[in-house]
Amino acid sequence: MTQQRKRILVIAPHADDEVLGCGGYLLHQKKEGADITIVVGTIGGIAPHQDKETRLAEFNAVCDSLGAQRTVLFFGKDALMDTIPSYDIISQLDKIVDAFRPDEIFINYRSHHQDHMKMYDCALASCRGREGYSPKTVVLYEYPFIISKMESVGGGNMFHDITDCIDEKVGLFMLYGSQVRKAPSPLNEDGIRQLAKLRGMECGTEYAEKFYIQKMVR
Repeated sequence: MTQQRKRILVIAPHADDEVLGCGGYLLHQKKEGADITIVVGTIGGIAPHQDKETRLAEFNAVCDSLGAQRTVLFFGKDALMDTIPSYDIISQLDKIVDAFRPDEIFINYRSHHQDHMKMYDCALASCRGREGYSPKTVVLYEYPFIISKMESVGGGNMFHDITDCIDEKVGLFMLYGSQVRKAPSPLNEDGIRQLAKLRGMECGTEYAEKFYIQKMVR
């Protein structure tokens, strides 16, 4: 009997959050043959660095590198996701979850950004159990700007060793050229490495990603 490929769903407010939060894990899962789908809340906005066509091209390049299927829920709503009714977001996520039936779901930490708050709340709502299906694993991934507030996150900790792919993860983020920022912003190569180094120190590896378990069935 052929073993079914693991199905992984990543839900992100913006294109680049998925790489920052779990890019290393996704790189490993791609090599193991997992079926990956990435859903982004919005692409494009009024700021110059949120040009829709540029951001969409970057997102497609990242998904192609990961061999991932992709969906964008709304265009032109960067920093405006809180103006969209929750029903409109949850109903779209429900359709994706029902069709894909992922084994693992990765959701952004809520943070203090309005788009992150909205996607976190709606994604958790869509992770509810259904008749005949319930995801086995639901975890939150980190976002560099809110690591000082992680004490408010419930659930157990899970680490993933990315020592052998930290360079690949950095390269993946660099595909989001419009989002790279100079220090002291963490949205650059040095910021990615420093956070991964810190998480590696916590779990005994050189580089790691940290996740917050909301549900895990083994």
